[in-house]
Amino acid sequence: MHELRQVLKGRLVTPDDPDWEQVRRGWNLSVDQQPAAVVEASGPNDVEFTIAYAGARGLKVAAQAGGHGATRALDGTIVVRTSALDDVWVDPHARIARLGAGVRWGTVQAALDGTGLTGLPGTSSNISVAGFCTSGGFSWFSRPYGSGAGSLRAAEIVDGSGICRWIDDSVDPDLMWALRGGGGNFGVVTSVEVELHPAPEITGGRLMFPIEQSEAVLTAYAKATQEAPEQVTLWAYLIHYPHSPALPDAVRGKSFCMVDAITPYEPAALEGVLSTLRAAGTPVADSFTPLSPSGVAEMNAVPAPPQALSLITSTFDELTPELIGTLLEYAGQPSLIFQVQIRHLRASGEVGHPGVAAADPRAQYMVLAVSIVPVPELQESAETALRALKETLAPWHTDELPPTGLSAWESLQDSISEPDLARLREIKQRVDPLGVLVGNYPLV
Repeated sequence: MHELRQVLKGRLVTPDDPDWEQVRRGWNLSVDQQPAAVVEASGPNDVEFTIAYAGARGLKVAAQAGGHGATRALDGTIVVRTSALDDVWVDPHARIARLGAGVRWGTVQAALDGTGLTGLPGTSSNISVAGFCTSGGFSWFSRPYGSGAGSLRAAEIVDGSGICRWIDDSVDPDLMWALRGGGGNFGVVTSVEVELHPAPEITGGRLMFPIEQSEAVLTAYAKATQEAPEQVTLWAYLIHYPHSPALPDAVRGKSFCMVDAITPYEPAALEGVLSTLRAAGTPVADSFTPLSPSGVAEMNAVPAPPQALSLITSTFDELTPELIGTLLEYAGQPSLIFQVQIRHLRASGEVGHPGVAAADPRAQYMVLAVSIVPVPELQESAETALRALKETLAPWHTDELPPTGLSAWESLQDSISEPDLARLREIKQRVDPLGVLVGNYPLV
């Protein structure tokens, strides 16, 4: 790849380089991705050069802003990392932000402090905004404001022919529809324009209960979600902290049932649902407080360092006693399943900007189960436990998930309806006829 290295301003890393083993890996260390090379792009020109080089030689290119979204679909590709594309421009009057493809949600939220606005961050401040929005994106504020994909206004992309262009719904509505969920299958995104949303008085926090009170707390959570107004988000967890010296004494080696709640306005709207939850048990922690936009990015302290994990997701309409019992059977005691999370979804039927993963889900809830794998020898057992839980949840499953909810071993076919897949394939043929571009979840 000498010719490519000669024209890049950024860095080309190949298996011959001493830090290859570190650079080739994604954030999820359980996915042993094996690309042919990694380009650490310094700007859109490097992406153009890379795609043109690959297209002329029958190679494939995949985008990975900072390492999240690793799957084995990226094996043999030239992976383009866009972490260095970190420009941030915010217009609080127009309520929009233009962001380089490497910008993470934590950076955006910090830039919004004092503006009365928020983006749509999820549980990790370390996720790139571009990757979040092009894969669907569930946020703390998805109930009042919809998905990350629905808030994507425009994007600068390099398409399969190596041409960089700025697109929005007025320029290429079909391609924008595909980008809002189809992600890297249709272009390497180099910057995005996203909508910002009113957040004049953010309030949020966490209730932590002993794991023994889980059944009562989850029953109260089911009631609270049915009573909650649209601006209130409630997520519940069963979580088992490991015996790690990096953890504080208060949680190390202990298990809890927790509920996070947040609203971007009208803090009084929280009071009713919180009283229902507080009455269900004896909280060992109750941390509700006013939050800045940057504080929202840290609501759920998801570890940022790379680690090995696997996950499954499913959706359902009602949190019944039978479903609660099933979740407690699989995750009520310490096991290979580190955490089960229940998210209350918007399910309003309203759509922001149209996209394949932009519409609100028809389901009321999403369950997400995670295994953190301390040693490679446990990887297969952890995946087996997760697959068994997903199979057990199948009778309650009610709706497709956006790509943001897929496991590393799943595909877009597990997420998107056949009519939408057919439309995506037509758009793919137009913008990438040689099939140079590969998403984390490829379109086949």
